[in-house]
Amino acid sequence: MWRDQSAALPQIDARGILRDFIPIPLRVRPERPHLQTREPPLDLTKSSFDFHCGLESPFVFFRREWRAIAIFGGGFCLLMLMGVAWLDPSFFYPRLQTDPLLYYLKAKALVDSGNTAARLAVNSRPFPYAAMPGVLRAPALFAFRDFDDQWRAIQVLNIPIVAGFALMSAYILSWTQPVRRHWMTVAFAFAFVALSPMWITNVYAPLADAPYAAFTLLAILICIRILCRQSPGRSTGLLVISVVLFIVAFLLRFTGPVLLIFAAALGRGRWSAGGLSRRVKRSMFIVPLVLLIALVWLNSQAIFGRYLAEPFTFVKYGDKSALMLNLMGVALPDQIMPDFHLAFSQPPIIDIFHGRFGRTPVDAAWTVLGIAMSATLIFGLWRSRSRMFPEILYVVAPLPVLALMMPSTSRYLMSYQPFLWLFFFEGVSVFWIRLKPLVPIARKSRLIIGASAIAVMVTAGALRWYRVAGTGADRSFAVSMNAAPAYIGGVSTTFRSLRNFLETLPKDRTLLIGSAGTVGRWTAIANRSYYVPDSALVSIASNKEVYLIVECGTLEYCQSFSEWKNHLEERLCYFGEFSYTPVFSVRSNWARAEVFRVEPST
Repeated sequence: MWRDQSAALPQIDARGILRDFIPIPLRVRPERPHLQTREPPLDLTKSSFDFHCGLESPFVFFRREWRAIAIFGGGFCLLMLMGVAWLDPSFFYPRLQTDPLLYYLKAKALVDSGNTAARLAVNSRPFPYAAMPGVLRAPALFAFRDFDDQWRAIQVLNIPIVAGFALMSAYILSWTQPVRRHWMTVAFAFAFVALSPMWITNVYAPLADAPYAAFTLLAILICIRILCRQSPGRSTGLLVISVVLFIVAFLLRFTGPVLLIFAAALGRGRWSAGGLSRRVKRSMFIVPLVLLIALVWLNSQAIFGRYLAEPFTFVKYGDKSALMLNLMGVALPDQIMPDFHLAFSQPPIIDIFHGRFGRTPVDAAWTVLGIAMSATLIFGLWRSRSRMFPEILYVVAPLPVLALMMPSTSRYLMSYQPFLWLFFFEGVSVFWIRLKPLVPIARKSRLIIGASAIAVMVTAGALRWYRVAGTGADRSFAVSMNAAPAYIGGVSTTFRSLRNFLETLPKDRTLLIGSAGTVGRWTAIANRSYYVPDSALVSIASNKEVYLIVECGTLEYCQSFSEWKNHLEERLCYFGEFSYTPVFSVRSNWARAEVFRVEPST
């Protein structure tokens, strides 16, 4: 359809000659919607950069919410200090194995010899392992000589690290909440950490999870601060701090380079905003690359000698369906509800490569609930892409590797919890908005949200009360809060007696033989060396005092103590014939330990 429009317009003839301006009727064809110019696609890096630059400063958040921080943060620290003072360090002797033991031995080697080349036994080579988790605890070993004092000092040092993570997590969670709810984010973060058995373990043992999480979150917050400034190149002090944090995070865990993915995504948005000189742009690319290459080269022995092979081992031998079910049904929900895995009556992970989910109807229903929670989280992740694109890349990038480590996936994801909270909350919010018009009772949002929060906290608290110990095993072996004093006393008495006996043995002539994962334990505690059985064991046992230690500090392992002892003795049969003379034995309802003198059979 045509329409007339009168206007004083220049008229151009066929030869392009400009004529006088005269009013002429102009017929204009109506616009067609399908021919209109489309809006340019959303630049996720630019929109995310704008969102981050609009966030309030963490210092403003801390100043405003200091009362909530003092109440909940101070309460958490006081509770942890009470636990450190009450629990006898001997209770943790049987828990000094695998990662905590290796980190401690690295720190001990640094204090004793000035380097981190630590050995598990006198006849073994220095083991390749990340040294920084031990180095961070080395001041405790410098300050004290007795193991018990060192252990308590390490625990005290761990408290501010875990509390710092909770505080930064509360600030990150506040990004999507109105100011009136910011005190709730503080309460939630500290309550979550206090109820999580994995975070409490990081308080009482020298693990890498808490310092890695704290340093990476601090590096991310500083990165946001630098890039959102008008002149990033002038933030010299913050740049130095961010580089130091990146180096420490890398040395704590070799997934640290994912920090560069976050910085690159946010930096891309800053790049689009303009105002960067060529020198700054070159530095944004060259400096991280050179730093990463240098760190990989300096840690090549640990990376290529140990850590790089682990993912390929899980790819080769791991059950792929179990890996996905573990990620979606247990690991991700564990980051939303702190005690989620405690509700399983049978542990879903059978061994490091296989899992079995839903062995009972209750476990099957709980797994389905976990998958639903993960689906909500993923939906919220997608909905948040225009504001939190760097966070999404930061969380998703390491997932293909972390999901492979099935026994440790939940623990490795702890460092990403505040961002997973944001994504889950976003998903729940969308569903809630759509539900309110359909369900009349849903309009009473405050009542329902409050009741739901109380129900979740009560459930988490009940699970923690029921399974305060034995959390990695069958429910029948779990220790409730009521039985905790007897359990702690039994384990402490048993292993204190074992230490007292081992310290009576001559230090220069004694060699110990232990089970896998515990080799080096009594080197750390009682300063007695280990020997890894080999073809020279017959000669060594003739000239030295060799002792086989059989010990258990958890109920499930003590149930098969005899079989475990026979298994250890059978291992020695490969290297000769030996006699086993019992020289020490102690047991309680919760723990047991025996020591045998190993001598060549005549």
